[in-house]
Amino acid sequence: MAGSGSGHGAGPRGQVGNTLGERNAQGTTVQCGPHQYRLGLYGWRRRCLYALVLLLLVMVILNLALTLFILRVLDFTTEGMGGIQIVQGGMIASGDVHVMDTLVAARIFSRPHTPIRIVAGNNFSISATDAEGRLTNSIFMNSEAMECTSDKLVIKDKKGRLLFSATRDEVLVGARQLTVKGEGGALFTGSVQTSHVAAPVGQSLLLESLTRSLEVTAPTAVHLESRAGTIEATCLHDFTLQSTGGSINFETPNIFIRGLRTSSERVKNPKKAPPNVYQVCVCMSGKLFLADPGGVCAANQEFCNLP
Repeated sequence: MAGSGSGHGAGPRGQVGNTLGERNAQGTTVQCGPHQYRLGLYGWRRRCLYALVLLLLVMVILNLALTLFILRVLDFTTEGMGGIQIVQGGMIASGDVHVMDTLVAARIFSRPHTPIRIVAGNNFSISATDAEGRLTNSIFMNSEAMECTSDKLVIKDKKGRLLFSATRDEVLVGARQLTVKGEGGALFTGSVQTSHVAAPVGQSLLLESLTRSLEVTAPTAVHLESRAGTIEATCLHDFTLQSTGGSINFETPNIFIRGLRTSSERVKNPKKAPPNVYQVCVCMSGKLFLADPGGVCAANQEFCNLP
């Protein structure tokens, strides 16, 4: 600051020609001819400057202390922050990682021989988007259900072989055997096309339609076989065996038909019966056998009891 005044100097120090300089507590006074000029800061201006410098020094010390405290708490190192290490191509997190909002990553994997566990408080979701940012596939899990949204679901084994595939048009099971466990069995609302239907070892196979009909069709043949037991067919009304282009053959030495009606009509001359007509005879056990048209349906007890 500069000031002007009139008068003479207080002493002969520092006088050069017409200029006189004197230092005191109020600053430096310079006299040039009959005028005096006071240079420097003095009074309240000096006190404000010192206060400002002190305040800046306190702020710098506080900022430095807070910075050191944050670095200490977050464990900043040259390799990363705390349990996170920044490496080439990504980062490595040691211990538990808490994600408060959304985690965006191209790849997440654990260290060798170390399992990875993902725990969510309420729900957990994984989503995939296309190049335009539209949602294409997602997996949503909560405490009640797990939902998967996708056009196609594919499950493969370690060798890349297909185990299960599901689309809107079809569901494909690529396993060697499909086992359905449950008291209700398997319920199909439409048709079922398969080359082999088998029951587990030691259990029976039941094909049942509770309110409608059950149809088994094949373009070549339908083969029913019981290798170690019997085959039973039961119905409430008529049981019809029909062959439109061939015949119905029973290849067995024993045929049992129980509950047949007996005809009361008698033929006066059995010898006039056609030669290609035979008598069907039935034992008391239900066993069927043929007899000559003019003969008598007779058989001993041993023949009727043969298996």
